[in-house]
Amino acid sequence: EENWLAAAEWADKNGADIISSSLGYTNNRYFSWDMDGKKSFVARAANTAAEKGMLVINAAGNDGSGDWKYQGTPADADSVLSIGGIDPETDFHISFSSFGPTADKRMKPNVCAFGEAVVAGKKSLTTAYGTSFATPLTSGFAACAWQMNRDASNMEMFKKIEQSGDLYPYFDYAHGFGVPQAKFFSSAQDAITT
Repeated sequence: EENWLAAAEWADKNGADIISSSLGYTNNRYFSWDMDGKKSFVARAANTAAEKGMLVINAAGNDGSGDWKYQGTPADADSVLSIGGIDPETDFHISFSSFGPTADKRMKPNVCAFGEAVVAGKKSLTTAYGTSFATPLTSGFAACAWQMNRDASNMEMFKKIEQSGDLYPYFDYAHGFGVPQAKFFSSAQDAITT
């Protein structure tokens, strides 16, 4: 957790606009009722990074089919865009993706993306799984969307990414507001100021 803070400080010092983080601290350090976005050191560090103006995006976690079930920290922090995983064949929750809500009943994950990817293995291409694939997809999307209006703050972008979800204004604790949609940002009207 201290290393996460050190990395965030380095990112801030070097002018980063987005932090994409694919890690989570869960049952080896905390209880599920600790996932309130305030208790863990790393959640407080992530919220501080957001206060500095960075858009913080974090994987919800891969504990959905295990005993833990819920997102880890810092995905539980209120200023962190938590990313769940969906199956690319069904567009529905992929079994391992962690669920919300937070311990204090806030909606998580915020949005979702594909939690499966074709990757290079030792000898050939193979399939790999994790919200660690969904998170960089969403981070790249966020970078492109933010380029469309650089005057928007990080938290304005946070809300607009939620609003661009294909389920918005509806949500659930597996998909959040759904998959962010580029058409939300590329429509003729100014999506950032509406």
